[in-house]
Amino acid sequence: MKTRGEVNLPVIILLVFGLFTVGLGASYVYFSINGTDYSSLYSDRISSGEIKKPTTQFNQTTENNTESTENEINQLVIDKDLVRYFSSLLKVYNLHNIPYTSITPKIQIYIEDTAYFEEIIDGEIIINEGERKDKDIIIRTNLEEMAKMIEDSNYLKNSFSSGGSQIETVADKFTLFSKGYLNLYKEWTGTDYDNP
Repeated sequence: MKTRGEVNLPVIILLVFGLFTVGLGASYVYFSINGTDYSSLYSDRISSGEIKKPTTQFNQTTENNTESTENEINQLVIDKDLVRYFSSLLKVYNLHNIPYTSITPKIQIYIEDTAYFEEIIDGEIIINEGERKDKDIIIRTNLEEMAKMIEDSNYLKNSFSSGGSQIETVADKFTLFSKGYLNLYKEWTGTDYDNP
């Protein structure tokens, strides 16, 4: 027979475990939504020239000519510098690991028929040529769309919403949410991601 004021240990353990679980879940959601924002760092890298804006190079070579944009597009070289600048426009540096894990964001990019694979580690965009199987999303674009986005970063949203560039999700919605893709998806397309 229990006396008044006696502690019920199993109830306290369950209560503590429940509070811990709720706290862990809430912090998981918080860190999934609120990753570190590296925008000012990348803005500085672009303005300092550490990340080169491709059009700057091309304007120097064509400033005395009256060549059309098509000729400038033909001069665009698909390389890591172009992919790095494009990725900076997309703000993929703000993607993050799934909270409490070392599972990093991974993106496959196709520009025309050239493939690049990116992994984001603590705000750094690691770029490699080729394809990988373990990717979260696939981004497809072409040189014409790239040139328009480089000239006017506001065109990025138009490119994705009009179909000039495409995003294909590979990972499930939970993974995309956990790594911060869903916030960027809205920036890229102007719409919420609603299809798993």
